[in-house]
Formats: sequence, C-alpha cells, structure tokens
Amino acid sequence: MMLIVGAGAVGTILAAYATRAAKMPLRLYVRDIDLDAVQGVEQICVDHVLGGRPALRVAKPTLTQALDLSDVRYLVICVKYPDLASVLDALPAIPLHCTVIPTLNGVGALRRLHERFPGASVAPMTIMFNGQWLAPLHARITTKPQVLVGSRDATLLGAFEGSGMAVEAIEGEAAIWGKLLINLGHAICAASHATFKDLITHPDLKACYFRVFDEAAEILGRANISVVLPIPMPVRVYQLLLRRGGPLAWWLARSRSGLQAGSYPSMVADVTQGRPTEVMQLNGEIVTLAERLGRDAPINRRLCELINAMAGARPKPLTPGELRQRLGVDLDA
Repeated sequence: MMLIVGAGAVGTILAAYATRAAKMPLRLYVRDIDLDAVQGVEQICVDHVLGGRPALRVAKPTLTQALDLSDVRYLVICVKYPDLASVLDALPAIPLHCTVIPTLNGVGALRRLHERFPGASVAPMTIMFNGQWLAPLHARITTKPQVLVGSRDATLLGAFEGSGMAVEAIEGEAAIWGKLLINLGHAICAASHATFKDLITHPDLKACYFRVFDEAAEILGRANISVVLPIPMPVRVYQLLLRRGGPLAWWLARSRSGLQAGSYPSMVADVTQGRPTEVMQLNGEIVTLAERLGRDAPINRRLCELINAMAGARPKPLTPGELRQRLGVDLDA
C-alpha cells in the first residue's frame, strides 16, 4: 500500500502516475478543508505541456483522512515545508515495514524527519519535474516527468513502471544538495515574477543567479559537502556555463528537463498569492550553513530577507534591474 499525503501539484501528479502504473494499492490523504472539493472530482487529471502529449486522466484513488500506517509500505509526504510540522504531529510511530518518502525541497525536511522519527526507514524523493496546481486533483506538468529516489528498494523503484514517470535510484544526499543549488534561483523568479527562461537569459537576472549559485557553491565546498547536480556536469562547469555560456544554458535546460519558455517555479505563485514560501529551506539553508562555518552568504541572505518581507503582502514584482540592485550584484559579476 502507498499512502500519499498532500493533494497539491506534486501529490496530484504522483498519484496520477502511480494509479496509471497500478503496481500497488493507493490511498490519498486529504485535509478536512479540502475534502468537499476533492470528493466532487471523479478523476485525477494531469495536463502535459511538453511535446503535445494528451492529458493523463485516471480514476480517483481511495481518499482517506486517517494516517493509519498499519498496512502502509510507502508513506509519500507531498506537502510544502510550512505544512510539514502539522503532518509530523499527526503521524503515529512509523512501523518497521513502512518507508517514509519525503518529496520536499532541500535537506531541512529530511533532517526533521530523522529527528522526529529516529530509526525510521527514510528514502528521500527528489522531484525533477515542474508541476503546477490548477484545481482539486488537476495539475499541469511542464517538464519531463522524472524523480530521483534515495533507495535501492526494487518495489519502490518499480512503483511507477509503465506510467511514463522515469525513476532513478541515487545514493546519499549529494543529489538533494545538487537540486537545492539549482533551485536557489526560485527566489529570484519569485521576487521578479520571472520564468525559468528569464532567469538564465535576462542579463540582470542571470547575473543574480550566478552570484547566488557561486556563493552557495563556495559555502558547500568549504563544508566538504558532496554535490551532484541534476544535469550531467560538475558544479564548476555549470558555473562557467551560467557566466559565459550565452544561450547554451537555456538550451541545456530545455533539452535535459524539457523546460518550456513559460514555466515558472511554484514560489512565484506562493508570493503572488500571499502564501508562505520555501526560501528558508533553499537559500536560507546556505545562509545557515555559512553561519555555522563562521562566514556569511550576503547575496542569499538578502534574497531571503526580501522574500520574507513579501510574505502575505502580494507586492508588486521588482524589475530585473531593481532586484539586481537590491541584492548588490554587479552586472558584470
């Protein structure tokens, strides 16, 4: 049995692909506040932007409001970080037969899980696709459907077989840190309401992203933390690509992950709708790590301060030039 907690974009997409694969029974946990809306939907629908693929429509899985793990082999947690504490508080002790699979960005969720449930089997899942929530049990995926799983469990790795969702096994936390590095640009997009393409092609935004990435890579290096990027190249090569590669960085993003010109990170929607963001689990993780080393990460710190100041305010987006100036980044950085 697989139990997916969270019916946002990631939870909806994973539930749809797992239902299509039909490798094991599936339940979807929904909150009281969402129950009426979800009960009124007959199917899960995932729209595909990439390659003109038809929408994936599958029967709605069994809904539950109980976190009973007695028959659950895989507990997949698909909530945003601000909601993680309430989920952990509601969970019973993790049985020996159950593996917890957090899908949250960054390493903070993994750390909290180990602290709360020491000894529990945990297999982090790194979400490589870009998903957008449209309506209850209706999401859009704008990139290639792919996940990385920190496990060699053959049953887990085969849970999506035949569905179109690519699954790759990884070791350790290097890939989680690698995705965190790439995702540091999400806050730049959120502050300026920019797309992924804007982030790596607009001169002002690209200069900000390079400095944020470069600063973080230096801190991780000083902390002796291994990093494996979600693209097949070393960190230093990617840094050079960002700085001197011209349109090559965007071409690589499109060819590797299927990013489309209008794709944007979910943090953009979080800011525009006045919701809490995950900036502290991304850029804030770098700031905290720098402090532990007795150092500073000023560009990431200013970006955290900027996004946190926007919380609940639904502010007017900054222009790329305004953002670059606020972060103290030179255009020829």
